[in-house]
Order: sequence, then C-alpha cells, then structure tokens
Amino acid sequence: MDTDSPPPSPSRPDPSRPDPSRSDPSRSLVDAAHPEPKSAGPESVLLGGAATATLDPRRRRISYFMLVRLVMLALFTAVATFLAWQRDEDFDVVTHRFVWGTLVVGYVLTIVFARWLPRVRDLDRFAWLQTTTDILLAAVVVQMSGGADSGFVSLYLIAVLGASTMGGTRQTWAAAGACALIYGTTSLLQGTGTIEPQSLGHSAPLLDPIDVATSSARTLAALLGVTVLSSFLNKQLASSTLQVGDLRAMNENILRSLTSGLIGVDDEARVIYWNPAAEAILGLRDDDRLRPMTALMPEAAPLLQTNEVLARTELEVRTRAGSSLHLGLGFGPLHDGRGQLIGQLISFQDLTRIRELAEQVRRNERLAAVGSLAASVAHEIRNPLAAISGSADLLATASLGDEDTRLLSIIRRESKRLSALVTDMLAFTRPRPPNRGRVALRRVAQETAEHFKADPANAGMQLELRGDDAIPDVEVDAAQLTQVLWNLLRNAAEAMDGRGPMLLEVRSRPEDREVEVAVIDHGPGIPEDRRDRIFDPFFTTKERGTGFGLAIVYRIVQDNGGAIELSSIPGHGTSFRLRFPAIEGADEPRALPPHS
Repeated sequence: MDTDSPPPSPSRPDPSRPDPSRSDPSRSLVDAAHPEPKSAGPESVLLGGAATATLDPRRRRISYFMLVRLVMLALFTAVATFLAWQRDEDFDVVTHRFVWGTLVVGYVLTIVFARWLPRVRDLDRFAWLQTTTDILLAAVVVQMSGGADSGFVSLYLIAVLGASTMGGTRQTWAAAGACALIYGTTSLLQGTGTIEPQSLGHSAPLLDPIDVATSSARTLAALLGVTVLSSFLNKQLASSTLQVGDLRAMNENILRSLTSGLIGVDDEARVIYWNPAAEAILGLRDDDRLRPMTALMPEAAPLLQTNEVLARTELEVRTRAGSSLHLGLGFGPLHDGRGQLIGQLISFQDLTRIRELAEQVRRNERLAAVGSLAASVAHEIRNPLAAISGSADLLATASLGDEDTRLLSIIRRESKRLSALVTDMLAFTRPRPPNRGRVALRRVAQETAEHFKADPANAGMQLELRGDDAIPDVEVDAAQLTQVLWNLLRNAAEAMDGRGPMLLEVRSRPEDREVEVAVIDHGPGIPEDRRDRIFDPFFTTKERGTGFGLAIVYRIVQDNGGAIELSSIPGHGTSFRLRFPAIEGADEPRALPPHS
C-alpha cells in the first residue's frame, strides 16, 4: 500500500488489514468458496502453508519479493559454483573473501526476514529495513565487480522495484534517491581516481571520465524511469486494492444485513459459509464450519442431491436447542469467480411466526363466522327455552307420579344445561370489552388457586402454586384473567376426573420482557390431531361439554394483549401457558409471600 495515502475512514475498511472481529465461519463468501489450496504457493515455500494462511495482501507482496531475492541468490550461487569448479585463479580470491560471504549474508538475511514476517507488526519499518539491506548489498556487489562499469548495476533497479513492491511511493523515491546518491558518488570518485573499484579481486581497468559519465547517466536515467513507472503502478495497485476492498466490504455488509439466512456448502455438502441471520435462526457455532449440512439440517438432505435451482419449498426443522421451526427454503448452485461450480447456496427464512399469524387469522375468521351464527341461534333459543323452563318450574309444584317426576327432572336438568350453553354462546359472541389496568399476576393466580381449593367439588385435587416471588406487573383485566385461570383449572380437574396433582406456575421471562402463567395437569393429554381445533367453539372432548370454555379463554387472552400456547404429551399431561407483556418502565416487582 502507498504509505503516503491517508488512512482509510471507518466506513471504508483497509483491505490490507484483517478484521479480527470476523470469525472464520461468517467470513466473505468469496473467501469461503476458496479454502486453503492443497498445493503450496510461492510464499508458502518461504513461510510454510500455515503461516501464509494469515497473510494480508501487503505481507504477501513482501513474501513474493523475498522469493525473487532468493532466486537471485540461487543464480549467483550457481555462477559462483561454476567458476569455482573451473578453478579460475582470479576467482579463488573472490570466492574466499567476497562472493561466498555475500551469498551467506544474503541467505541468512532472507531466512531471518522470512521467519520474522508472520509476526512483525510494523510493516513499514520492516519494508524499510529490507530495502536498506538490498541497497547496501547492491552497492557492495557493484563496487566489487567493476564500479561504474559493473555488469550488476541492474541490482540498483531491482532494489527500487523491491521498495515499490514492499512499500509505497515515498519509499520508492527514497530508495531511488539513495541508489542514485550511492552510485553517483562512487562513480564520481572513480572518475576522479579517488577510489579504485575491484573486479573479481583485482583492480578494475581505469575508465575515461567521459565513459564514467556516460555509464552513470545511463544508469541514473534507468533509475529514474523505473522509479516513475514503479510509483505509477504502485498508485494504481493501491487504488485497485482499495476498490476491491470497498466492493468486498459492501458485499460482506449486504450479506450480513440480510434478514434471510444464507448457507454455502461445498461439493461434499459441507458448510463453508453462513451469514449472521442463519447463525441466529439455526443457532450455529464456530465449530460447525466444514460440518456436513445433513448433520445441521437433516430434513433438507434429500434436497441437497441436486445442483439445479429449486423452487421455494417449506420444511419443518428442529434446531439443536430442541425448538421446531418452519422454514421456507430455496436452493441454487454456487459458482466461484471463474464460473466453476463449487457447491450450493441455501437461502431460507423463518416462517414460524408468519405461520402462527396465518393460523391465528384463520382461527379468528372461523370464530367470527361461528360467533355470528351463535348469536342468531342464541337469540332464537333463549325465548322458547325460557318458556320451557318456566313451565317445568310450574309443573314441579303439582302432585305428580314417580314417572312424571323423573321426566320433569330431566326437562329441568337439560333446560339448565341448554341455558348454560346459550350463556356461553352470548359471552363468546358479545364479549365485554376488557377493563385493563395494572395487575400483579402472582396475586391473581394466588387468589384463584385459593378459591379453587376452597370449592368442595375440587376436594380430590392437589393444586400447587409455584414460581417467582417477585415478577413485573402486567396490564390486563383482573376479572377476565381470573375467569381464564378458573376455566383452565376446571378443565384440568375434569381431565383428571377430579383427582390428582395440578400445578399453577407463574414466572418472569426477562429475555422476552414478558410474564408467563401456566396451568399444568397430569391427565391423559390431548391427541395431536385434536390440538389444532382445541380453541374452536363447539369442539369438545367431554361427553357433556359445551365446547365454549377454551374458545372464551382464547378470546379473552387475545383481547388482553396476551398469547396462549398449548403443549400436550399423550399419557403424561397437558399445559396451557399464558404470556403477557410486562409493563414497560414498571417499578421494581413487589415480592409476595410464597403460597402453595
């Protein structure tokens, strides 16, 4: 990167610096689609595959230039070995005093720099140190191989290219200035006869000052050209890198901002990427990376067998937390930047809440239709029923035979039952608007439990009140809430034939800012095929039930801003859980004495 360029703003992250806040599983989809290569690259020759996996672009450029330096050292080693093998008398002196020493220094420095690179923090200083080393080695080699007329003056150009590769514009021009100063000074001193360059251990032939000036001018012009070109290419590289970084960051932000879950799998159906929405929906963890998708979502296994684009489908899946989710999924092929197929991309949304709302709308529509019908029926029944009941009461005052008395008792009993049905129908079709106020749910539950246990009809029930002693208040109609709890307790008692333990539980749900009250019995439970209709009017599992008790409970809970949830295990019991929002900004909950 160009060291003269201003630091990136927070909205434009520096692409050359890794983001420690990003975990591997939710990294860029482009990176996830290209895992570590199986074959070692050039930089892994120097640093090892494990080290290069963490290299950012600038570190990678530095490692590439160190590879160039290593190749040049190998070429010099081959030349030196060939000359030594030829037993050149002139070369023997250089072999022991200069060539091998320079090669050893070059190798040692390259190894030290390579081992240091993965751990270095100040890349600017590290690049300056390497550039200084390259310039000094180039100056020694040029001076010992002929000075101004050396065949290795191109080493200065390579040092400048190295400065451009490892640093920025300022470092490139500084390196070019240092090379020009050193080469110009030594050439000037050589031209005036002040210093005498060496050539393979012997004094180099004296050059005419004009030849020295010509060689110097040619070399300095080459330095200038290389510097200008390197600076231009360096700026272009920095600009391109920044643009790529911006596009990469924008792509990453788009994926992170999606409310839909995205999961990328490779050609072996192993998870290589997910976005935060997928992590939140499925409860994914860092160690799920490279796990088979069939282990995370076994219900989707049949759909992973094809790489074709599939129409949207819906699945019921179970998370590792045990919750059941209704997901809408879409599958499509995943390609890399070269258009090669590398796996599949799975997009999905959590439709659980939407499905619940849709079911609630359908239930409300049914309730509205039934309510309209019930209001008409109740109106038509009430008047004849009153006449029948009144007539039966008058007949009861007369002297009747045993058979007539028995038949009259049946009429009166059934009339009362029909009157209760009409009353429930009217309560359902014309409910009283709730008079909502601040209510301590624990106190209402406690009072209802005491009244329930005081009823002689419930003498065989063991009711326990359990839960938090201090919970937030809720805003509901206290009388309607008492009616709801009484209906649920009565249903639970009837489900257990008037005998057995029941639990009335009240607790706070701070994570959802809600308060929950539950009625739990240990009866026979409700079969799964009946649960969807349990809150419908006229639906009952009791022999003499009216089918309006739970329908009224459901409407009251809805009118008071709450929600009701049914959970039942056949043979083990049933629980009805009511949830109401806690009052926003409520005072500290008031503790009540424990009761059971």
